[in-house]
Amino acid sequence: MKPYKLLTHTDMDGAACAVLANIAYKGNTDITYLNNPNDCTKKLIAMGTEYKDYEGIFVTDCSFDIEEVRLQNPKILNHIKLFDHHITAVESFKDYKWATVTEMLDGRPTCGAELFYRYLQNKGLITKRDFFIEQVRLFDTWEYAKYPSQMPKYLATMVFKLGLQYTVKAFTERLAKKDLNELTLFNEYERTILAYEAEREAKDVSGFMQTAFKGKLESEGKEYTFCLTYNNSRYTSSLGNKICEEYGVDIAFMVNFNHDKIEVRTIRNDLNLGEIMKQFYGGGGHPKASGGDISGIAEETAKAILGKMGKVIEIGKTKENL
Repeated sequence: MKPYKLLTHTDMDGAACAVLANIAYKGNTDITYLNNPNDCTKKLIAMGTEYKDYEGIFVTDCSFDIEEVRLQNPKILNHIKLFDHHITAVESFKDYKWATVTEMLDGRPTCGAELFYRYLQNKGLITKRDFFIEQVRLFDTWEYAKYPSQMPKYLATMVFKLGLQYTVKAFTERLAKKDLNELTLFNEYERTILAYEAEREAKDVSGFMQTAFKGKLESEGKEYTFCLTYNNSRYTSSLGNKICEEYGVDIAFMVNFNHDKIEVRTIRNDLNLGEIMKQFYGGGGHPKASGGDISGIAEETAKAILGKMGKVIEIGKTKENL
């Protein structure tokens, strides 16, 4: 049997989709992790006729520019099933039966993993893994902040601290035959790492806040107060929300040159950061938490810095990102 191709996001929601695919299809999966919709669009176009090598293609917790893909590789669309919960993708895919794109499910915010999980359950490919999926959903929708349990946040921490490959492998093995619970979600080694990481996060967030730039920005006739910080950590949600709360700004911008990404957060209810990221940075996300692509800006910044010394003859990254 041909393998299934999975294109999924690099966070815990995306990793959970990889875990589900591995269990449902017994490891007969070829997984690619993507940072943003731009990467997904490029990948689908670059695949050409490779779709013939797969039983099907799943795109989870991430969307793509459907017009661009239809223009450059239209036949691949007949082989895709999309599961996404970002509001910026709803309008683009509302008319496609192969796309399950919704921000809400059963009256509450959902996530990519939950949508994919429901699909696999309906197909009879996976049994109940409700506890695990709920922890993923709680973090990805930020609903965990309403409750005392930090388990959802610890799951997300695992991805950046221990890596995507470790996380996906660990939970594929743990969830292979049954669901998990509060006592079995993490092992002793992981609990030690996560406890240390919680202390480190508090220090890092404090440090990045002290180096942030604060100001006002006018865009398309609207004025915003902002803070911008160069953030190479993975504590974007904690950092962004704390910046907005303590500095009283509309938007927190967090620039990560290492991965050519910009992350934004707000605590205002009348802003839609997902639309802003989609319009200006080729990204997307949710109204209060979104991200985009700044490919090329890091290189131009490096050239500007080195240009004070002389002419930059050649420059490029030593290693490509995931």
